[in-house]
Amino acid sequence: MPIEPTYLKTCFGTLEFFNQGKGPCLVFIHGEEGQRGWLRYHSYLSQSFNVWAPTLPGIGSSEIPDWVQSVPHISKMLLEALNEAGISSCIIGGASLGGWIAAEMASMDPDRFSALILCASQGLPTGHLDTPDIFLTPYRRYIGLGYANTDTDSFRSDWPEDIDDEAIELDLETMELVARLAFKPYMYDRALLSSIKRFNKPKLLIWGDKDNITPLIIAEKFKSNLSDSHLEIIKNTGHYIHLEKPKEFADTIISYNKTHLKVYSHG
Repeated sequence: MPIEPTYLKTCFGTLEFFNQGKGPCLVFIHGEEGQRGWLRYHSYLSQSFNVWAPTLPGIGSSEIPDWVQSVPHISKMLLEALNEAGISSCIIGGASLGGWIAAEMASMDPDRFSALILCASQGLPTGHLDTPDIFLTPYRRYIGLGYANTDTDSFRSDWPEDIDDEAIELDLETMELVARLAFKPYMYDRALLSSIKRFNKPKLLIWGDKDNITPLIIAEKFKSNLSDSHLEIIKNTGHYIHLEKPKEFADTIISYNKTHLKVYSHG
């Protein structure tokens, strides 16, 4: 059965989130692919974790105040949501833009989080003029550029060519939020590496070997600048690893927890 969203009232408004699973709490933040419901990677992770997957403010039923105009702003909102939800200790992670947000949250409140997972994270300049730009490319074409192979049934199921008004609205809301948070400078903050160094706990970096949106040079830059970091490269995979290879993605996190983190549920 599909997992229905839950709604949390915070001082900033309503936050939508999905939650299921048993084990240590894992808060995982989606990126510019938007919140597409409870997906395969959520289900795989929920077999080993209590997965808490918020819908970013400004998308769907998650409300966003006018003052939110940057990644640090939205990170403060999500930290308050964790307070309201009673999540005082967890693993934090995210994909692409969500990874950048997770990194900011970890730097702001390092004692709350036991580990940080960055999946093809945005936040650092690529240095390449040919890096795909979400504002210069039709949205679903941009998403396709984040896959190593779009000629699959799963891609066509997740990103059909014929979409209804609700899907179009979700695409537009997601693009509007990305513009608010990361339009200029485009998808990076030069202060990120300095601020994230305050978080001195384990960090798992997951990258696809065919990522042309945040290429492997970005993963190496994170790894070389962050202590206690471990890089796992998923072969024949693009930028959206969690969508393209959901089981391999989840297995990487589950294995890392067992061998490195050894974070277990206290419940």
